[in-house]
Amino acid sequence: MSRCDRIRPDLSAFADGTLPPRRWEQVSYHLAGCESCREEVREIARVCSALSLCARSEAPQDLTAKLESIAGEHAAAPLYMSDGVGELPSARRVRTRRAAQTGAALIVVMVSVVVLAVLVAPEPVRIKDPVSAARQQYSTSTAAINVNEAVGAVILAHERGADLGDSTSYQRRAAPSDGADLSADEAATMLRAAADADLTLSGVQRVWISDGEAGYRSADVHTTKVEGRGAQLGVMDANGDLFSSSFLPEFHDGHVAAPAGWEFSAGTLPEQVAGRAAIRVVASDGGRPVASWWIDAREGLLLWAENYDTSGAVSLAVGYTELTLGAGEFRNDSHTQVIALQPASSSEEVGWCVEGAPCPQSLAGLPLIAYSTTERLGTSSMNLVYSDGFETAVVGWTEGVLADGVTSTTDRSAGMPTVSVWQAGDAVVSVTTDGSLELLAAITAELPSEEPSEITLGDRAAAGFSRLFARG
Repeated sequence: MSRCDRIRPDLSAFADGTLPPRRWEQVSYHLAGCESCREEVREIARVCSALSLCARSEAPQDLTAKLESIAGEHAAAPLYMSDGVGELPSARRVRTRRAAQTGAALIVVMVSVVVLAVLVAPEPVRIKDPVSAARQQYSTSTAAINVNEAVGAVILAHERGADLGDSTSYQRRAAPSDGADLSADEAATMLRAAADADLTLSGVQRVWISDGEAGYRSADVHTTKVEGRGAQLGVMDANGDLFSSSFLPEFHDGHVAAPAGWEFSAGTLPEQVAGRAAIRVVASDGGRPVASWWIDAREGLLLWAENYDTSGAVSLAVGYTELTLGAGEFRNDSHTQVIALQPASSSEEVGWCVEGAPCPQSLAGLPLIAYSTTERLGTSSMNLVYSDGFETAVVGWTEGVLADGVTSTTDRSAGMPTVSVWQAGDAVVSVTTDGSLELLAAITAELPSEEPSEITLGDRAAAGFSRLFARG
């Protein structure tokens, strides 16, 4: 039996409004998409109206009997119960009644369509693990802009379930015996050159991420770079198997500016890293070491880096354990993920950000250097990357709601970038940064504030119409 056959016995009761509410919704849903059944409802309404308005005494008996036999149970009331003086309708009355009946039928259909739109409106996307999603955004973004790309690749693999084995130890590189003061501009120039070094090479980078318990999660990253083309990174799991592979097109921003208040020094004697001479650059904030970088004395390539927590312990380290310059060839791997961002300078038009608003060109003093946008299953999201070359923050904006009634959350896992997530109306905003808590607070203060999600009936109807239109 077709859908129309199952609905047809209820069309008469639908026309005179006597169906139970639930069945009325079901019939309305069918009528919204079936022109044939809608026409049948209109015909039933016409016959019912004509029969109720015509008096039996004024119409020929054979015509009355014929009309009643045709209408059967569809007659709104027997002709002999009709009020007033019965008279056969004139052409003018027929046109008037038909117009009124057609209007009523159209109203019924319109109401039915609205009900249908509300029923089929998609539920808002519920973000169940916003911290992990924010860290994945951060890791892909930092990898794409050549800010310790191996670290970004390992964090991404970790968030996606890579087995990095048991925690291991890390031996901090020996402190330099002496050093010469560097100005912030000199330090920025050296690190800018290291970030922009465009060389052909192959090697293995090792990444150590603190677990907060005197141990480190660690992984090897097989790295290949080809001058002018980009880099390919392969993260190995604890068994030595390739867990993930990514390709990073060449990205040059050229912006490096030291945070206010930081002090810098450079070692006077070269140190050995992966068999190459390197100059150590140390950054301090109020006398507390913040980070150290080992830069190839000849090629300007960043060979090693360490970040320190507030106690001075290493929170993150990355460096080449094997390195060959001048030789590099990309592997043919169909599963390699391409990670790319748009430089901020590529779109300066007002309104290119989400919801037609201009994106902030800076947050807490960090300039906007790159962005990405996605549209998936009707849901929009945006990633904004802010960095001065020393500290980086990634801001995420995603349509949806936090799951389980959560309105905000913050995660400060050891060795990992700090994440803050909150509901901002119909979207979820996240900030992920390797900077200080003060930097995080300054950034969040410049973004949309926390606001609960409120979806009205009108919002659901509009979303339902969009869905119906898209299906059509």
